[in-house]
Amino acid sequence: MRILDWKSLSAAQRDQALQRPAQRDAASIRDAARNIIEAVRREGDSAVLALTEKFDAVRPASLQVTPQEFADAERALNTAQTAAIERAIDNVRRFHAAQGAAPLRVETAPGVVCERISVPIRAVGLYVPAGSAPLPSTAVMLAVPAAIAGCPVRVLCTPPTANGTADPAVLVAARKSGVEQVFKAGGAQAIAAMAYGTATIPKCDKVFGPGNAYVTAAKMLVAQDAAGAAADLPAGVTEVMVIADHTARADFVAADLLAQAEHSADAQSLLVTTAAAFAEEVA
Repeated sequence: MRILDWKSLSAAQRDQALQRPAQRDAASIRDAARNIIEAVRREGDSAVLALTEKFDAVRPASLQVTPQEFADAERALNTAQTAAIERAIDNVRRFHAAQGAAPLRVETAPGVVCERISVPIRAVGLYVPAGSAPLPSTAVMLAVPAAIAGCPVRVLCTPPTANGTADPAVLVAARKSGVEQVFKAGGAQAIAAMAYGTATIPKCDKVFGPGNAYVTAAKMLVAQDAAGAAADLPAGVTEVMVIADHTARADFVAADLLAQAEHSADAQSLLVTTAAAFAEEVA
């Protein structure tokens, strides 16, 4: 963490300090994602496994997480870790449950009735990254709203670890959030598998979740294809700015900054404070 004194910086230095990470090689990334999608559409599970071996340096014995793997994941976490996941699920559930809108029916003119109703998406694909750091928080924030919405089919994909299993915290978070179908696949190949379906991974109507540049490119490509799947939004380089004075809790601020910084090497986390000592404490 670099600490900069804003008043002492020149205009050019201030611009440099606030510069967003450059988005490079967009065309080549899009082409690579397109090639991966085409391979998965052509070869299904075998392409997903081959690409997983190529990019993640591991070939899982099976794509789908087994009941035994779920059980092993629960045993791998200690009581405090499990309690933290359960608390997060409860908080997210309470927030999203409050967003439900009651059906609306208005007769705007004699015989003309306008209605608003909410219906669940039939099948949703949830992507949980695990590159620089596994993100059980993403599993919670995707799976809980899908459960509240009542989506009948909920599929979650996450990259395998070096030993060919999924991250234990991600598995526990997924299951406790109501997802039973979890697959060990990451990157653009996972997005393609959920968008078009394979022998093992069900076809989904819409894919959700953040990821690296290849994941984002794949989501945009499948969303533009009538045979593919809709996508939530392009999750660009993650960033956060925290504004705090000396009365704030340094550990809370550090946690907020780290929560974004762990996403990728080009994530941007900024703290603006009037207290130099507080900046040191956060660092």
